[in-house]
Parts: sequence; C-alpha cells; structure tokens
Amino acid sequence: MDFLHSLLLATHLIGASLLVGTFFVQMRAKAAHNFTVMLVGASLQLLSGVGLYGLAMAGDGDPNHMKLGIKGLIALVVFVAALIGFLRQKAIRKEQATLKTGGAQIVADVAIERKLMPFFHAAGGLALVNLLIAVFW
Repeated sequence: MDFLHSLLLATHLIGASLLVGTFFVQMRAKAAHNFTVMLVGASLQLLSGVGLYGLAMAGDGDPNHMKLGIKGLIALVVFVAALIGFLRQKAIRKEQATLKTGGAQIVADVAIERKLMPFFHAAGGLALVNLLIAVFW
C-alpha cells in the first residue's frame, strides 16, 4: 500500500509540475501556448488525486473532506479549461492548414490564438491556486 501511495504521489507531483511549469514558462506568450502539456498535467493531477483520495478513505485516518472536495473541484475546472483550449487550438491549426493549402494568406495568426489565452491562464492560475491550497491548508 505504501508503494501505491508513493507512486500516486509522484504522479500527482509530476502533473503539478507540468501544469505550473508550463504556465510560468509561457505566461507572457501571446500565442502558441502548449495546451498538450497542460492537458497531460491536468489529467495526471485529476486521476492521481482521485486515487490518493481513495487511499486516504481506505486508510485509518480521517481525511479533510472539505479541502479535498475543493481541490477536486478546482482540478476538474483546470482539466476542462485545458481540454477546451487544446480542442480549440487544434481546430484553429487545422483550419489554418486548410487555408494555407488553398493558397489563402493567414494575416491574424496571433489575434486568433489570443482567444485561447483565457483558457491557458485559467488552467495555469487555478493549478497554482490548487497547489497553494495543498501547501497552506
């Protein structure tokens, strides 16, 4: 049981580092945000967090249900924001590739990609909030 807990905790920390690290590295970028890495990090965080909560419930201790519920809700919002950003970025890039093969000029690459910034900042900012809740609560 200790090995499983350590494995889930390591996976959880890797997911957090993917989310928060990508957020800090690309925070000031105006386009080309790496939603793929954020989606992988959010998925790892969500799945390993559920596993850690299950282990906490199976153990002898009494877990803080309110804290873990809030953290789970934030993790779900982070996952949804990263997923929406990933899917929209994929659709934008597919449409741009189609237009380029048709001979059209793409003028506003940055303007179109800027529409993805709220999803990037929501996912990264809430992941940071989730990290701070884990440390200080």
